[in-house]
Amino acid sequence: MANSSPTDEVVRVVRSSGDKRDYQHLTLENQLRVLLVHCPDSPKAAASVAVNAGHFDDPEHTQGLAHFLEHMLFLGSEKYPEPAAFGHFLNLHGGQHNAWTGTEFSNFHFDCNANALPRSLEFFSAMLKEPLLSEAWITKERQSIESEFRLKQNDELRRLYQVHKVTANSEHPFSQFSVGNLKTLKSDEYGNLKAKLKSFFEEHYVAQRMRLVLAGPQSIEELGQLAQHYFSQIKQESHRKNPITKPLYLKRQRGVWIKVRPIKVAYRLILTLPLPSIDADYPHKTTSYIAHLLGYEGPGSLFNALRSKGWVNSLSAGGGISGSNFKDFNINLQLTESGRHKVEQVVQWIFAYIRKIEAEGIEDWRYEERRITTEMSFLYQEPTPVGELTNQLSVNAFHYKMEDALYGDYRMDGLNPSYAKQLLRQMTAENARITLVAPDVTTTETAPIYHTEYSLEAISTGQHKSFQTTPQDFNCALPKPNRFLNSRFEPLPLEVGGSIPKLIEDSAQLQLWHLQDRDFRVPKGHIYLSLKLPAVTSSAFNFAIARLWSELMIDALNDDLYDAEVAGLHFNIYPTQSGITIHTTGLSAGQIPLMQHLIERSLKTRFARRRWNDLKQSLLSNWLSAHQNQPLNKLFAELNQQLQSGLFRLSDLACELAPVSFRQFTVEVAKLFSPIHVTAFAHGDWQKENALQLGQLIKANLPSSQNASTRRPPIKRVRDFVAQQLDVPSEHSDTALLLYYQGVDDTSTEQVSFMLLQQLIHQSIFQTLRTEKQLGYVAGSQYFPVQRLPGILFFLQSHEFTADEIFQAMQEVIEQQLEKLNNLTLKEWHHAKSILKQQIKTVDRNLRVRSQRLWGAIQLGDTEFNRQQQLLSALEHCQLVEWLERIKQRLTDKTQALRLQT
Repeated sequence: MANSSPTDEVVRVVRSSGDKRDYQHLTLENQLRVLLVHCPDSPKAAASVAVNAGHFDDPEHTQGLAHFLEHMLFLGSEKYPEPAAFGHFLNLHGGQHNAWTGTEFSNFHFDCNANALPRSLEFFSAMLKEPLLSEAWITKERQSIESEFRLKQNDELRRLYQVHKVTANSEHPFSQFSVGNLKTLKSDEYGNLKAKLKSFFEEHYVAQRMRLVLAGPQSIEELGQLAQHYFSQIKQESHRKNPITKPLYLKRQRGVWIKVRPIKVAYRLILTLPLPSIDADYPHKTTSYIAHLLGYEGPGSLFNALRSKGWVNSLSAGGGISGSNFKDFNINLQLTESGRHKVEQVVQWIFAYIRKIEAEGIEDWRYEERRITTEMSFLYQEPTPVGELTNQLSVNAFHYKMEDALYGDYRMDGLNPSYAKQLLRQMTAENARITLVAPDVTTTETAPIYHTEYSLEAISTGQHKSFQTTPQDFNCALPKPNRFLNSRFEPLPLEVGGSIPKLIEDSAQLQLWHLQDRDFRVPKGHIYLSLKLPAVTSSAFNFAIARLWSELMIDALNDDLYDAEVAGLHFNIYPTQSGITIHTTGLSAGQIPLMQHLIERSLKTRFARRRWNDLKQSLLSNWLSAHQNQPLNKLFAELNQQLQSGLFRLSDLACELAPVSFRQFTVEVAKLFSPIHVTAFAHGDWQKENALQLGQLIKANLPSSQNASTRRPPIKRVRDFVAQQLDVPSEHSDTALLLYYQGVDDTSTEQVSFMLLQQLIHQSIFQTLRTEKQLGYVAGSQYFPVQRLPGILFFLQSHEFTADEIFQAMQEVIEQQLEKLNNLTLKEWHHAKSILKQQIKTVDRNLRVRSQRLWGAIQLGDTEFNRQQQLLSALEHCQLVEWLERIKQRLTDKTQALRLQT
């Protein structure tokens, strides 16, 4: 075991009943706090370091420095100066690395095959102890930061965020620009940029301001030795970090309206209620409890009342920025066009409901209901992959006691009534910042950097008086006891059965599959119900009708089933390439009655004309604003539409739906459900008897109809296209290009060949296009199967280069990669095959992933459920010479290639 400081104590990390991992906390001699996680049988290992330094720590004269340093740390260390060395090593050992920079924290993490952990830690620790900070790479990476900034320059959230910053206290670090660009990241009278990076690193990247988490199948003792060996040399801090003392908002920045004009058509209302920091309250989650009451959507709720008036489409509560000396409690609403003109009334209702909560809602039984559902979420959560686990724990180690590193997000020890009322008393119009986002607002200012038009003005005396008055027709009620809270929290007993789904009913109208899972023994499950409806995908018009019907069904069911959602029973309804799917998930007790309710209501529900109009307008607004999406996103959407039947452009859906009347919609919906065929899958702890019960209720509620064909729609072949180059219109100033190469068939050999190609080249493609050539911030390659037909695509979005220049550069890089593959040694070849073999053999990490995989196989007709074995067999027989010849043919056959560009 690693040496630890005398102040170390044995800490028992609170964990869920199904968590088979072991946890150990230690503090190294340099005061670095470490959490070790032994994960039995895990094929992967991972590490994460959280650093108590973020953009709040940027010097005012060099904003974005923390973010820039995050980029630079991956570009070589004194020990390993080659910038791609760490990434290349991880790629060879089934792993990847990443990082992020937040307000007060940054995070660095990687995962890899378990046996590569020691060597990976050597690279990882070197960059955190002695980064190279090469002048040449500083120059290049400034361009990457600029590209990242420009990529999101029209992002609505960033534009709104900037208004938030300029209307906050300029002496609080939140007001600073966090991303950085060429204008802020430079050498100037305050110093050389490299010196600034070095100074920031030396001040903040010290042991006491870090938390390290190591996880893998290695023993606790071995993990402790690795931590000691690689991280005990990190230097200690020379002085304590100064706390933030300036308030986030000045008095004149509270009790105000902020009006913002978006680029896309949107109607949003954000009521921000500033509070002090809530970090110390994590054992009680008082603000979460208040948010639960405010955000409730069941009968009598604030949302229900505002929706029935036709003013809002959605409401959420409790989100908002938070930090060491502040918390924004946000109530976020999507307004209807009618609601846009009733904003003051909406705000009046919100404050009336807050007063009702203060007067009647602080009750132990309500808190206890919330605590039970949260506790169930913790006890029966899905296993977390080691990479995600280490990230979560390293940050939580700063916010919670070490024993609560896992439990802190769920812990609710009891209601603190006096504190709850203290918070509610601060939720007044005098303190509020009310942000209205709408295209027709009057603005007086333009925010710097993102050029957002906005205005700031005080709430008037008359409005203050109105907000203190309860509306005459106010009829909101607090939630009643939740009838969906379950009493069964143990999985049903195991029956004799196999490990793959079994077809337990196969009739003219219904195929029913069932699997009682033997590995994930939790009282949870998934039910998928696929309504095969050829009419839905026969035209863009029908698909648009089906999408609106799905939205209306979810909206109509919300009153009945919001309590079910709170109690851990979830559902979704959505159109697909073959019809409409209904999916339920969560705690298995009550899920079959939930599905029965969904089926019965789906065939009988009549929609209110006002809600139909509101949701129709919301859909149209989303579809019509898609032309302003990122160019690369548009190309991906176009590629999917070009290759797959039953998919339609959003602009075409909008054109078809726009002229539809309520009466016409009602007539057309009825036509969608004939002919029909149902395929269902029940997977979880249910026994066969439960699944047969599901089958009976499905058949009892099916409409009498002609049976639909169960054949899958064909995949479109690129070789049959009239043109191999498509120009996609875009209003964005960036240029994007996507180059797709399609396989010739869907055999396992063809699939494995493309997987191996991606495995061998993707790191070099990214490194060359983005890091070395600086062609654009978003660049890379991706294995891209359509159903089972394999393919590979290369993509890039650039602010500087034309489509032809990008295409030329891409072709050169592909040719270079083919040349490198020509020189591939047998050792490298076998290593690549072994990495892919491990990826294919990866076991399902939780019930959700297994359900998705098995349901996907059922949808594709793979009823033997043996794709993994087929791929492994094909990989085993794949020989280098034949593979090289096959790949060269695929990447040089122009009839199999498709070029999309903006």
